[in-house]
Amino acid sequence: MTNPVQTEKEKIVFPSNKEVKSVDTFINTYVFYKYDNIRKLYTFVSPVIEKLTGYSMDELNKIGFDTIIRDTIVDRTNYYPVDRKSLRMIKECFATYLIETKNGKLKWIEDNSFAYLDSSEQPTLITGTLQDISASMKGEKVKQIVLEILEEANSEKNINELFGFIHSSISKLMKADNFYIAYYNKDSELLTFPYFVDEKDTDSSSKKFGKGLTEYIIRTGKSALVDPEMDKELIRRSEMELTGPQSQIWLGVPLKIKEKTIGAMVVQDYKDPKTYGEIEKQLFDVIAHPISRAIERKIVEKEKEGMIKQLKDLNRSKDQLFSLISHDLKSPFNSLLGFANILTDEYDTLTQLEIKEYLSVINESSNTLFGMTTNLLHYSSLQLGKYEYRPRLQDLSAEVDSVLLKLKDRIKKKDILFKNEIEPDTFAFVDKDMLNLIFTNLIANSIKYSDTGGMIKVSVEIINMENEDIDKVRIAICDEGIGISDENLKKINDNEKFSTAGTYKELGTGLGLLLVKESVAINNGSLKINSETGKGTAIFITLPVSEM
Repeated sequence: MTNPVQTEKEKIVFPSNKEVKSVDTFINTYVFYKYDNIRKLYTFVSPVIEKLTGYSMDELNKIGFDTIIRDTIVDRTNYYPVDRKSLRMIKECFATYLIETKNGKLKWIEDNSFAYLDSSEQPTLITGTLQDISASMKGEKVKQIVLEILEEANSEKNINELFGFIHSSISKLMKADNFYIAYYNKDSELLTFPYFVDEKDTDSSSKKFGKGLTEYIIRTGKSALVDPEMDKELIRRSEMELTGPQSQIWLGVPLKIKEKTIGAMVVQDYKDPKTYGEIEKQLFDVIAHPISRAIERKIVEKEKEGMIKQLKDLNRSKDQLFSLISHDLKSPFNSLLGFANILTDEYDTLTQLEIKEYLSVINESSNTLFGMTTNLLHYSSLQLGKYEYRPRLQDLSAEVDSVLLKLKDRIKKKDILFKNEIEPDTFAFVDKDMLNLIFTNLIANSIKYSDTGGMIKVSVEIINMENEDIDKVRIAICDEGIGISDENLKKINDNEKFSTAGTYKELGTGLGLLLVKESVAINNGSLKINSETGKGTAIFITLPVSEM
């Protein structure tokens, strides 16, 4: 039986395949939702929400949609009445959100919503659509971030503040809970980490350039996306050795200045291997160049600041040097020449006691002058970078004894009881001339500021330093002298050159303690001063017992 002929109106028109696909695409692209703002829950959300956020409607009602929003951009809002007769209004809003999905990925979504307002203009019911716009948004966001980073590099902020800003900016593009920047110094073969944030690995100390993933990036000059399988492959090819905690996905990009790799920038995730993919790798590659330029600018600024400080220090050193030569050395010379002239001109009229007394003054002035000149030579050679540093194992007890020989007249003059309690064959790994300078200046100062009949004691103990591979010796030089005031202790800590007269009005240059501090630092040691006015001073020097 045949169908009757249908008129044009009666014809059934089926949608084309293209139109069906278009509808399917629309349904699978947009998330439709209805939100009850009074009860604070979604009453309807289309199933594609799980594809967009990873959460179901029930899960979003439980945690709240606001908890997954990381950034918000409100494009525009419009208000218009529900109908011509009604006073109630509808608020239309176009907003863009950066959300963190259930698996930790960041996505940009667009929200086009309609909120029905009550008489007090509070939303009661909100309907709208959500759409993933990450692909288009990331391109715009990358441009914006690059401009912001370059602008930040031109600001007054220092390099550490810039690193923090870079980390914050990258967090807007991808998950960056574990992020670090590494520098490579080719001359010292050291890898340093000026910026380091990690939830598992807490060791951000410098290390020798080895065969870790960071070194692999720097060595090849290419970015890499590394999962555990690639880890194994790189280890099998002897291109890498596993260091630190194993991450599920690791993304690193080289930082280059004029085609020279200066370091690397890295993000990693210890839990989800899908956090980073080729898209994130491409984004990292794109922003690496402007970040390198920004870092280069800050490095140059820091180097300039260092050079300016160095020039100021050199000028200050030059002024101190001229002051020392023109004034401080003048007093002992005057004393030396004055008594020498008396002996020359009036020798025949002087008694033996007077001659002996004058010769004693000449001897004292000569020793003072010799000490000042020695300090001056050391100071100038250190400032000019001409000192030849030669550390060796030195016997501390023997060195103290040799200094006592030089200073025996001063000790005798004040009737000081001196105790060298350092056992023979107690060693420190230090430059011999610098060790002699340290002991000479510190013991001379103890004598200078001691009263008649006082006591000076030098002792030592071996100490184990935490987090260090070698032991150290702590030398204590203690006296019962007049002590150091708080004001002068501050000057010492600030490396200020000053001098105060001793108990017998002995003069000085103020250079000795500065030299001691610098010499101790050069020999990988530390110096601490405990003093109380009127009760004496204890100086503690820590030095390594073997080569570091």
